[in-house]
Amino acid sequence: MTLGLIIDVVIAYLIKLTLRFGRAWGSGSWKLLSAKIDSSRFDDNWVWNCPTVHIAYIYELGGETYSGEDSRPFFFSRFGEEDAERFKPGETAVVRVDPHQPQRSILRRVDQRNPAKLSE
Repeated sequence: MTLGLIIDVVIAYLIKLTLRFGRAWGSGSWKLLSAKIDSSRFDDNWVWNCPTVHIAYIYELGGETYSGEDSRPFFFSRFGEEDAERFKPGETAVVRVDPHQPQRSILRRVDQRNPAKLSE
């Protein structure tokens, strides 16, 4: 790998991480809901990009069905592969949903540790 390619990967990683942080900002007080994993995909494109996990999910709130997608960058492929394997289609995960804009949601890895705090 050339130095230029490594710098491109680091820049892509930092941009994606910053965007992810921005989406998660303020979500600490959002409702915790159970979501069904629709798909989990790992992209390992090292040219102009960094390894990224994409997880699509579906959740319900107030009788309405919504869908969301979470993208998480990784600097090392091995960690991305392991993360994608944790979220299997058909299984459930915990997501945070903005109660004022229920179409806004985020899947945070830390929330997967204690799913007992789900909202009704």
